[in-house]
Amino acid sequence: MVTPGVPPVWHERNCEVNPEMDAFVRYSILGTVRVTRDGAALALGPPKRMALLALLLLRAPGPLPLSEAVDILWDDDPPPSAVNVVHRHIGALRKTLEPGLRSRTKAQHLVRAADGYRLLVDTASSDLLHFRELRSRAQSAVKAGDARKGAQDFVEALDLWQGPTVAAGTYVAQHPLFTSVGHEFVATAKEAADVVLTAAPAMTEAVLPALRRAVDCHPFDEALHSRIIAALAATGRQAEALRQYESIRRILAEELGVEPGPGLRAAQEHLLRNQAVSQDVEGTVAVPGPGPRPARLPMAHHPFAGRREALSQCLAALPLEGEESARPTTVAICGMPGVGKTALALHWAHLVAARFPDGQVQVDLQGHHASRPPLGPAAAMVEVLGALGARPDPLPESPTELSAVYREQLAGRRLLIVLDDANDCEQVRPLLPGSPGCLTIVTSRRRLEGLTVTDDARPLLLPPMTGPEGLELLEHRLGPDRVRAERKAVEEIVDLCGGLPLAMAVVCARALLHPQFALTALVARLHETEGSLAGFAGHDARTDIRSVFSRSYETLSPGAAALFRLLVLHAAPDITLQAATRLSGAHPRATREHLAELVDRCMLWEQAPGRYTCHVLLRSYAAELLRGTDGQEAISAARARMSGQPPQGGGAANAPLAPYVGDAVPPQHRSGRIV
Repeated sequence: MVTPGVPPVWHERNCEVNPEMDAFVRYSILGTVRVTRDGAALALGPPKRMALLALLLLRAPGPLPLSEAVDILWDDDPPPSAVNVVHRHIGALRKTLEPGLRSRTKAQHLVRAADGYRLLVDTASSDLLHFRELRSRAQSAVKAGDARKGAQDFVEALDLWQGPTVAAGTYVAQHPLFTSVGHEFVATAKEAADVVLTAAPAMTEAVLPALRRAVDCHPFDEALHSRIIAALAATGRQAEALRQYESIRRILAEELGVEPGPGLRAAQEHLLRNQAVSQDVEGTVAVPGPGPRPARLPMAHHPFAGRREALSQCLAALPLEGEESARPTTVAICGMPGVGKTALALHWAHLVAARFPDGQVQVDLQGHHASRPPLGPAAAMVEVLGALGARPDPLPESPTELSAVYREQLAGRRLLIVLDDANDCEQVRPLLPGSPGCLTIVTSRRRLEGLTVTDDARPLLLPPMTGPEGLELLEHRLGPDRVRAERKAVEEIVDLCGGLPLAMAVVCARALLHPQFALTALVARLHETEGSLAGFAGHDARTDIRSVFSRSYETLSPGAAALFRLLVLHAAPDITLQAATRLSGAHPRATREHLAELVDRCMLWEQAPGRYTCHVLLRSYAAELLRGTDGQEAISAARARMSGQPPQGGGAANAPLAPYVGDAVPPQHRSGRIV
């Protein structure tokens, strides 16, 4: 246990300690920003410097990009001197952490990273990292069937929290990056309570303080109140438990004008039915925990890098913490294959999971699966109902009856549902919950415009990564030392991959499999295969980019597929309707429909009104298709239509296809991610 007011001390068992770091320096962010050396607190300086240290701790062990630090420290309105101010604060922090440091290149605590800085901490020196390690160990123990060990690790993790909010004492404490970390405490308190109440009731008193701290920060979280009521009852305090219920019932009525939800009502009914509960030999009460609350989100993709603007849009789609939503929220994350839609969806889902006390469920809709057909709405409903412990037996034969059961079971619940890889709107609509406070995250290679029209879904079109985002991703995967050693090669990898996360991950995998190879060798290989996808080929259908692209291409109509292949004959980085019509030889109305189909399936991007562009790797894929599908006569005819000249025979028909068909992508088109 941690005594209030006393800095937390955590054990170093099972911790990988960096031998280059001062083992006596400890960093705290769980409640207050604090650094100690040999137990003595260090003076951290003015609030902005303290906030910068908090950001470094939050991003550790990864880097803090300079641009992110500037945006957060000045609330998106930085002065011209902001970058220099950050550099000065970094220098001051280095002197505080290492008073005898003579050269920043020899720093052992705060070092340069790609486009920013990195604080070298681990689970032995950072209370946040140690908290996460304990939580992960607890979850693993519970899954392995050792619930008592899991309960111990959960309680030890909760004891590390010393305040109601992360980064308290800094003026950026309410930024979403910090409040999202605060949600981890709430989620852990709920997980700990469930395990303790069902498998380790003797530890109930140990988990109650954490539940009370969590509910102080989230007074309208009914799931927290339900667990407090169950914990009070488990320690024989039924009267106090009933007062807890009446208190939250009154608050909900006066502040929000709503009645308690199903979870709270179930907790009250359990109390009323069990006023005289018998105690076991240890003097504890055997009280079952709250009802089924599925936590079925897959593990978040690691590493998760960049995407700060997209993540901010996601977080802005939800009401502020403590506010109630009058309607369910649906967000459709759409984008081209391999752009990282699922990674963003799961990262966001894990950040906000604590706000959905009735459970979190993920369903793979298999819209573009390598070997399985798309999942029908009825099968998806059964999967969600099974997660909620409400699957009917026998299943209704009528889809209408099944839908009615689905609606009935979801009514009144606050759920987070991730519908991954949707094929179209009709696959998604029957699965959308209707209860206020629910969040549905949909990912798709389609734009799902219909969901915005009929279900008020918020679209989020996810583009390829920017240059700095790509560098951050590669640094996470390859390590800062390797990136610093070959910075130019890393920048070229990002460019050759067009900022596509899947492509960069493939290249990184090869670099990790051959640590003795210079990154310049990988760059040379990519240059050798430019104009094709051979440089990204593999034996796994999930990661082979040609295979990934093909699952979108195969859904196109014949006219749209033909236009997609021919687009590589157009020399400019974008194309208009008029030029596309000449290229295809089709009627303008048909060409417009084909362009709209390609845009809907995220194989083209309308970056400016009437001007369509295509990602560099999709163009390479189109070039491969053109070589293997269209004859030289068809290619010659398309070129003639573009130039306004009649088709030529002989050598002209056999001339190399350019650009993108044959040799390299023209250098002038390589500056952007989408060309």
